Amino acid sequence: MVAWWLRAVGFFNVLCLMAWIAWAWPRSPWLAGFGVLLFMLFGRFWLGLQFLVMQAFKWHGGLPRAARASVFRAWNAETRESARQFAWQIPWREWAVPDHLPEDSGGRRGVVLVHGWMCNRAVWTQLMEQLRKENIPYVAVSLPMLLHTIETARPALDSAVRRLHAATGLAPLLVGHSMGGLVLRDWLRAQSTGSELVPLAAVTIGSPHQGSPLALCVTGANVRQMRPDSAWLAQLRRDESQPGSAFSRVRWHCVYSDCDNVVFPESTSQLANTDHHLLAGYAHVQMLAAPPLWALVRSLVAR
Repeated sequence: MVAWWLRAVGFFNVLCLMAWIAWAWPRSPWLAGFGVLLFMLFGRFWLGLQFLVMQAFKWHGGLPRAARASVFRAWNAETRESARQFAWQIPWREWAVPDHLPEDSGGRRGVVLVHGWMCNRAVWTQLMEQLRKENIPYVAVSLPMLLHTIETARPALDSAVRRLHAATGLAPLLVGHSMGGLVLRDWLRAQSTGSELVPLAAVTIGSPHQGSPLALCVTGANVRQMRPDSAWLAQLRRDESQPGSAFSRVRWHCVYSDCDNVVFPESTSQLANTDHHLLAGYAHVQMLAAPPLWALVRSLVAR
């Protein structure tokens, strides 16, 4: 669903660019070239605005800020990574790397990968290639949602967990990026305490556990759920605090960054009484390619 949406946006952008060149070139080649340059730099400007908002938010709240050089490097890296993901990987290569359930999966811990907002399973391409190289079983879901509520993702995740559990005989390691971390928590609150599907550990990467201020700038049902102090997040915390909840059985590993341009400040990516892992200097999407993230996933699978 997201892939087709991004393809349509891409085609629309190309048509607009062609229309601009056709109109501007006869008047002035310089004008046409300037418009093309602005078009090519728009994504970079938009991401730069996110980093500025992140730094301003932390400054206003008296919170520690990453060094300017680190933020600038993260901005450059995120510009490249976002272009690769949203112009190529997500719209065109959603199933280029298939799920991996080898015949010898029995008795080996597998991994379920859950993407974030406006993405699909293609964002995990590098991690999937690493898992495949190590012959680690995995299933990467593509959630059937655009601006639907987070609960909409529950059946897709449940199917993926059951599929991997059937192949390995073990509850999988759950890994969620951004909104995917909230999808994991929502799925767990629907599980009974004694369910064999409840994992021993879960990893969330840049997930807005306490809500993200940037969600106030976008609309959509799931975006409203990710706003700070939303009723949905409050209810989720109440459900998880019930005695014997499935949530309490899981050892959570919260990965976050001081240069996350989407989910900030750092405290919003953290859960109480969990293991916290700082990826210093990494931007929101860039974190998915961080070598320390792969090392963490590999170590948890081996346990």
